[in-house]
Amino acid sequence: EPGDDEFVARLAQAAFSEYTLAAVSHTLSMVRELTTRVALRGTRRVGFIAVDVGRGETANLQAIAVVESERGRGVGRLLILEFERLAQHRGARRLSLSTADSNVAALDLFYKRGFVLERRRERFYPRGQDACILVKELRASA
Repeated sequence: EPGDDEFVARLAQAAFSEYTLAAVSHTLSMVRELTTRVALRGTRRVGFIAVDVGRGETANLQAIAVVESERGRGVGRLLILEFERLAQHRGARRLSLSTADSNVAALDLFYKRGFVLERRRERFYPRGQDACILVKELRASA
């Protein structure tokens, strides 16, 4: 939608700049190439996801961010549900994502949605933080 790029850029700067100096350019590149959804509360943009659903067995969540004032209000949960829906629609059987091991709020959200730790990657992010690689198996639809 018109205005989404500006919103994504502002939120990427706020949410991802501690992990990479290229937070805005990298995120804008992703959302333009991948399946992206922007969450709204009324007419106000409050979060987004960028998903690589491809055509394989695994769908990857490349980015998720929620504006600070909306955190803890269910926006992240709804974005994860949309990720799951998109993945199932494309025939994926598994979800995958990575998040900084220091991002406790994100880890809590993902664990509550049934993701489990597959492995850790040291110094995964450009600024040196370690990452947790999380996965979730999807149930076959009836």
